[in-house]
Amino acid sequence: MVLLAMLPLEVAAQHVLRGQVLGLNNLPLPSASIQIKGSSGGTTTDLNGKFLLEVSNSKAIIFISHQGYHTLEIEVGQERDRVFQLEFDEAASKLDEVVVVGFGTQKKVTVTGSMTSVSVKALEQSSAPSLSNALAGRMPGIITRQTSGEPGYDQAQVFIRGLGTWGSRAPLVLVDGVERNMNNINAQEIESFSVLKDASATAVYGVRGANGVILITTKKGTQGKPKVMLRSETAMLSALRVPEYIDGIDYLNLWDEAYRNMGQDEFFGQEEIEKYKTGDPYLYPNVDWTSTIMKKDTYQTINNLSMNGGTDIIRYYANVGYTEQSGLWKSDSENPYNTNINMKRYNLRSNIDVNVTKNLLFEFGLGGVIQQGNYPARSAVDIFDALRKTPPIAFPVTNPDGTPAGVTQFLGSNPWGMVTQSGYLVQARNSVQGTFATKWDLSEVVLQGLSLNGRFAYDHNYSSDVRRQKNFEVKQYLGKDPVTNEDMYSAILREATPLGYTSGNGANRAYYSEFILNYSRSFGSHDVSGMMMYNQRDYTDLTAGTSINNLPFRRQGIASRLTYAYLNRYLLEFNAGYNGSENFPKGKRFGFFPSVSAGWVLSNEKFWGTDNAINHLKLRGSYGKVGNDEIGGRRFLYLTYMNAQNAQSYRFGDNMQLMAGIDEAQTGNPDVSWEVSQKSNLGLDLEMFNSKVVMQVDAFWEDRNEILLQRQQIPFVTGIYPWVIPYANLGKVNNKGIDGMLEVKNRTASGFYYSGRVNMTYAKNIIIENDEPNQRYPWLSAKGQPIDQPFGWVAEGIFKDQEEINNSPEQRLGRPVQPGDIKYRDLNDDNIIDDNDRMAIGLPRTPRVVYGFGGTVAYKGFDLSLFFTGAAQTSIYLYGATMYPFQDGVGTFNVQTEYYDNRWTTENLNGKYPAAITVANPNNNRASTLWQVDGSYLRLKNAEFAYTFEQGKLSRIGMNSLRLFANAVNLHTWDKVKIMDPESDSGTNFYPLQRTLNFGLQVNFK
Repeated sequence: MVLLAMLPLEVAAQHVLRGQVLGLNNLPLPSASIQIKGSSGGTTTDLNGKFLLEVSNSKAIIFISHQGYHTLEIEVGQERDRVFQLEFDEAASKLDEVVVVGFGTQKKVTVTGSMTSVSVKALEQSSAPSLSNALAGRMPGIITRQTSGEPGYDQAQVFIRGLGTWGSRAPLVLVDGVERNMNNINAQEIESFSVLKDASATAVYGVRGANGVILITTKKGTQGKPKVMLRSETAMLSALRVPEYIDGIDYLNLWDEAYRNMGQDEFFGQEEIEKYKTGDPYLYPNVDWTSTIMKKDTYQTINNLSMNGGTDIIRYYANVGYTEQSGLWKSDSENPYNTNINMKRYNLRSNIDVNVTKNLLFEFGLGGVIQQGNYPARSAVDIFDALRKTPPIAFPVTNPDGTPAGVTQFLGSNPWGMVTQSGYLVQARNSVQGTFATKWDLSEVVLQGLSLNGRFAYDHNYSSDVRRQKNFEVKQYLGKDPVTNEDMYSAILREATPLGYTSGNGANRAYYSEFILNYSRSFGSHDVSGMMMYNQRDYTDLTAGTSINNLPFRRQGIASRLTYAYLNRYLLEFNAGYNGSENFPKGKRFGFFPSVSAGWVLSNEKFWGTDNAINHLKLRGSYGKVGNDEIGGRRFLYLTYMNAQNAQSYRFGDNMQLMAGIDEAQTGNPDVSWEVSQKSNLGLDLEMFNSKVVMQVDAFWEDRNEILLQRQQIPFVTGIYPWVIPYANLGKVNNKGIDGMLEVKNRTASGFYYSGRVNMTYAKNIIIENDEPNQRYPWLSAKGQPIDQPFGWVAEGIFKDQEEINNSPEQRLGRPVQPGDIKYRDLNDDNIIDDNDRMAIGLPRTPRVVYGFGGTVAYKGFDLSLFFTGAAQTSIYLYGATMYPFQDGVGTFNVQTEYYDNRWTTENLNGKYPAAITVANPNNNRASTLWQVDGSYLRLKNAEFAYTFEQGKLSRIGMNSLRLFANAVNLHTWDKVKIMDPESDSGTNFYPLQRTLNFGLQVNFK
């Protein structure tokens, strides 16, 4: 009875507060921190600014804080439902907002370089196992193109502000300050994702900054009780676009049509073709190879479990991730092993911060990736190549006895056999990443504002491939024995072999160290800061196999930064990098790469006024130099060294005995030096209506000089092999453009939230010098054209009849033309079409224009987001087996439906594509504008619908928040390509990109 009497008193001693925090314009303030004074207890507000907090009694004091607002200290009080209003601190909001820059952080208001960022939520919506695939259209200045959807090989190409060189074009990617692969990181691990674009932002990276820099910072622990988050999502994947080939009946009709076009009798005739409709399918096959080997859909799952918390002394963050993605290949249930694709990846991330003293911080970071992959023994490129080369009437999928079918002409190229009967490949890709960093504030012991930072990192990567490949038996079915009615077969065309065993492995390690001395101080209206840094990276390929490449790759450098701000109104910044590279000789090994930038914050001027609709306006400009020494595999460019293995052989003596020799593996250039990029940038940052409207616009110019190229003007008579021609600083490229973004976001008094954002990038490059020999005609020269500009003939339609041929220039392109052939333009008016009539056609594959736009609406826990991305000013070329009909003569290669439906025939004289003939046609089967397609596209990249439950309803089951969501990736594409995805390369032998339908939940536990 005593216990029962005491129970109500104990319950009454607890006080549950249901609150809502409002911010600027009385709008709900999500992610505000609620902390109980004198206790580690606390919580955060949800998307509607609401929270539920249990305190000891109504006299308890709580702190409510949010970046950009004054912290509120208040007694809980007797009311159980309260609304708390935070006072907006505009000056503090602008002054305290910090962004990640090269080798440090900087207040956003004082940044004068060109940089941009993307939210983690936007990255999460992509549901992409490879992080690079989440970037398309998300940020100004970023150009991406995903050419394959194969699990484990689906990383996108990433360029910052287009192309400026022929060599390495990829940006430098730093994860927590260390050069690492971003595609091994889950979006849930990321705290911030920034891109540095101009010389002012990248000059401190010197040798590595020419192609831009991507900075990724992973999450860290926060003070407070442990917070556990679980995010789990499962998706169904389907091929976005696969080639559509004609069926066997149309193929045979086209075969006969090719004979008629040559003035010959039909090869089959309708009576024979009818057998492929109604006859024995083993003798008269009509196979849809694509549906035979590919499933309509497959699955993917991504799961992450994280925990963070800590005290004022030690804070921790840990995340464990599991990703699994299956492939689209069909399997044979009789196999004792899996021949479909299955990629599994385990991610581990742990960051621990320890305040050894109030002025000394230690940071410990550990990252790990374990990736396992299972694939068919034959590559996806091989399989898709077989798909486009194997006609539907070549042979059946299997013989009557169940063995893979085949014929001599297509020996071993049975797509079904390649996928299911050729064995399997097992891959392992593992990495361990460790980082130790320290930050020591020397203000009290040396000089106020002085600090010393250090970082040491060790990375080890390991890979292995075990290929168990075999040949499947090939024999041709000949029909039934007329006497015994038993199946008859040809002799064995290819013997079966047991599973073989080949293996390969690779390993590398990298050491990185840096030491940074920082100074930051305010003197009244003057803010100054400085940075001096030394860094070094040693990278060793442990399995390179050659004495040269087994040597460590080394880079050393120092960098400095000096900034000055007056009243946060006038800004000036100097950056410089001084770097050394092993690729260059003594005296040219180190390069100095300075930059200068300035900014003017007009909105901080006295004349601006506080009631101006424009609450922030900054003009900025920069100029500087950055370097590049990446030329793709070559080392020690100044050295000449010989090759005694696999070298040329020579014959000597009376009997001309073959003797092994030596030859030059590389011809050195003692004068080779840095590739230098001179970059200029003008930018504008604008915020209006209390930052509800944000705009950023940048114009940029880049002159890339001294580009490392192999000489093109060395004649063969010198005896120097083309592959050993020395590199020299010969190239010059100009690259310029504009990028920008416009964002609008607002939350009404009723709680309705809406936002929209548009990003755009335009980048155009021109080759100024490439050591190209003088051309006979100016249109044959690559100078004045973009990098990767394709050349070909200008098609002027299809010859309709012989009279048109007789009245046109003579086409000397390998075969006399006939009606139905492509007609070309005579550029030099010599009445002959030959190699002198080639010119730049279309545009390079990398688009000049990329863009993205989308928006979000949210109300009472529901939110809906849409995001579109697109590209323009790019061309796709449908060459070779992708489109040419009967490329090597009738009966060879599949035929695209697009070609079949739009070809020239005697009944369709206005056909788009040339006529089919029985032999390879060198006149038609060559690069020309006829096979060129506009590669522009608009894609609904992401769509997401979600519901977030109110916190009060979840507290009883131990949750702070619960969000259920459904999203989709690559929902629909508008383009003119049709036969393949517009992001793909100019062929159909690549694993298709995929459409993703994804369902998931995110739970934050108490």
